[in-house]
Amino acid sequence: MVEILKDNPPTARQPLKGLYISARLLSLVFNIPLWTLYYALFPRPRASWTVKEAVLVRLFRYLMPLNALCKLAPQTLDKTREVPESELKETSFVWLQPVDETLLKGAAKDTKVEPVKIPGYIWPKATPIPADGSLVGLWIHGGGYMMGNGSENFPEGDVARQVFRHTKIEHILSVDYRVSSEACHPAQLQDALAAYSHLVNTIGVSPSRIFLFGACSGGHLVLLLLRYLYEEKVLPMPGSVMLFSPWVDMQIDLDIAAKKCGPRPNHDIDMLAASYYANLRFLGHHPISFLSSPYGSANRAPPGSYKSYPRTFISVGDAEAFQRECTELYTLMHNDGVDVTLDVQVDAVHDFYGSGPLMPHDTARANVTKRLVNWMRGK
Repeated sequence: MVEILKDNPPTARQPLKGLYISARLLSLVFNIPLWTLYYALFPRPRASWTVKEAVLVRLFRYLMPLNALCKLAPQTLDKTREVPESELKETSFVWLQPVDETLLKGAAKDTKVEPVKIPGYIWPKATPIPADGSLVGLWIHGGGYMMGNGSENFPEGDVARQVFRHTKIEHILSVDYRVSSEACHPAQLQDALAAYSHLVNTIGVSPSRIFLFGACSGGHLVLLLLRYLYEEKVLPMPGSVMLFSPWVDMQIDLDIAAKKCGPRPNHDIDMLAASYYANLRFLGHHPISFLSSPYGSANRAPPGSYKSYPRTFISVGDAEAFQRECTELYTLMHNDGVDVTLDVQVDAVHDFYGSGPLMPHDTARANVTKRLVNWMRGK
């Protein structure tokens, strides 16, 4: 079964790739008016959703499989190019040097995947991160490990923007890590570790003042980095963690495909269309067992795995396919004595906090911001 799953689908190769993408896009000419009419006449998946919200959620779910089925990597950037200041309005570009070999052990060390220099972006523009005093965020974007970038121009960067605007975090480093089309695991862990080391070792920021946060697969990478720091103790753990619609379980997509379990709750109404191809491309040449390990699936860790973890804020929508797995993670952390908060927003879908105008869940976003500010104040 594993060998069958590891094969790329026919739509990942030309000419079927081009034909499939074209057919999918052209069909929107008919589908969007039909969806609009349907949701105007019949009950929507959630009663609070407007017709626009229902159509946009359906549109995202319809297009999202293209990344996995056709091996697309949209909105990724050339990681060898230094972005000039003239192209950035809110941030400044910084090179993050390859993580030092002395920090590479266990899950981060691999003979086939080497550390490289990667781009980073600092909020606010033209303001260096100081070693002492202020709170500092390390932001990790999402995209299923298949797409996206760490710049201010990637739509999901709105998470970092909102955190910077509304909380007491005065500086944020955003890491533009390698996606799976550029390198498989542990490239992403190496890049996240390089960014964390840049703050702690290069600048001298105290780990206790660092807020490590991410969304979607960025949330998964946050959990992966935390597990690595916890197990290998190459650097101290950060002071606080914030997870927004985090991808928690990498095993379940294979189990669903193999008919070992049923689909996730909300899978048919969420904007997310999960695919095991994303998981396997991230995995690369590593054993399939990694996906179900505490590194790959944080919600499957045994009891006791989270003792002494930093305080954590988890936000998820209750119309989201990841809600059950996020709740499982919360329960594990809570039972291990972690100061953990689970924020569940009614009728919100996957990545609602990072979608901005693409997904008009304005009330849910405002609620999360308020809850986040109160959480940071200890309320």
